[in-house]
Amino acid sequence: MAVVHPEIGQQRVVQRWFWLDRSHGEHFRRCSWCGSVHPEDLAAEPEWLRTEWADRKYGWPHKLYVDLPVQDGPQLAVVGTRWSSAADDSWIAWSDLTPDQRAVAERDGYGPRGGDEPAPDFVLLGDRVAHHAKFYVTHLADPQLDVAVKRAIEARSGLRFTFTDDGHVRWAPAA
Repeated sequence: MAVVHPEIGQQRVVQRWFWLDRSHGEHFRRCSWCGSVHPEDLAAEPEWLRTEWADRKYGWPHKLYVDLPVQDGPQLAVVGTRWSSAADDSWIAWSDLTPDQRAVAERDGYGPRGGDEPAPDFVLLGDRVAHHAKFYVTHLADPQLDVAVKRAIEARSGLRFTFTDDGHVRWAPAA
């Protein structure tokens, strides 16, 4: 049987992966190991704004980048951070953020995280119209994945994948 993340057994710390709840203003789940968007969430998206296959560093198209529209229109978000001086007047010092702006920054994963990771010195806020997501094809090897979900992703991405028990991946244009 094909395995979604066979490399985990080779690591010293992480022994399993799981689906993370939606966070950082995104409306889809992500894999705790690779950060991939959940295949069910990707297949359910009514629109993919832009797609691009990553390079074939493993000899096959292993990762699809896809921009997914923000639900309910543009969303105020952190679009830049700096840990030094501000580039211009559009940057806001962390200490000058309003409570609403700070909530946006913390939702997006910025802010004091404990330990030696301080909040950025400056943030740049702007409208986010899309989430830049990645989808690792290995998640199509999940034996629990509904075949309809797999076929929907293959049709929209343009490639069909077959995973063999010996760990090989075969692909062809989707019909």
